[in-house]
Order: sequence, then structure tokens, then C-alpha cells
Amino acid sequence: MRVYVDASIVLRGLLSGDRAMSKIAPTDEVGTSDLLEIECKRVLQRERLESHLDDRQYSESLVLLDSLLDHLFVIALGPAVKRRATEPFPTVIGTLDAIHLASAILWRDAEPSSKLRILTYDRQLALCAQAMGIQTGPQP
Repeated sequence: MRVYVDASIVLRGLLSGDRAMSKIAPTDEVGTSDLLEIECKRVLQRERLESHLDDRQYSESLVLLDSLLDHLFVIALGPAVKRRATEPFPTVIGTLDAIHLASAILWRDAEPSSKLRILTYDRQLALCAQAMGIQTGPQP
């Protein structure tokens, strides 16, 4: 199975120790969008500037994020993703969520026999993905 993770899953893991990603099966392919790195680093910078993270926590979070990204299949924010993100979706969805969903759909469609699950805590993204017949959750 292909498991797509968005920033909400990664950030909860980094900031509050959420273990949703630890439940991914070792045989699953895990991927995300290029967008994830931007979103996560922006949030971590904001958390540090607002004194929610000290310098040590910030540095450790960046190291963990970089390590995670080294182990994920990263979908480039290229023309095909941008084009799909501009097309209609069955429910209301924001711009960043549309980019994540477009990335996940194109990754799934690259191998038609693969199943896809999207891990997210974002309700809008989950609702839209479910309306498209895509399995969601933080739980496996």
C-alpha cells in the first residue's frame, strides 16, 4: 500500500510526540509532497520565534525532519501536480490541501494496482479524500 503523509501528521510527531507514523506497516511505501518540508520548517521556525521551542528543541526537530524526509518518497511540486490541484474536487478544500491531494492522487495513479491511504489530521483534506474513495486516518 502507498501511504501519503501530510504536514499535520509530521508536525504532531515532531511537536507533541504523536505516534501515528509508527503504525505504518514496514511493507508500505510512504510518500509526501515537496510542500511538506516547506510547511514543517515554517511551523518550526514560528514555534521557535514564539518561544514554544528553545534552540535545542528547534535544532533536534530539524534533524528529525531531515531524517524523515530522507526515508520518504517525495513527490515534486511540478506541473502535473499544479495542474491537478487547480481542477475541481468534490468538497471544499484549501490550496495547500489541494496540492497534497493532487500529489497523492498522481502518485497512486503512477501505479494503478496500488492502494492509497492518506494520513492526515486535517478534516477538510480527509473529507475530500474520502469523497474520492481514498482511505484516510491517522490510524492504519
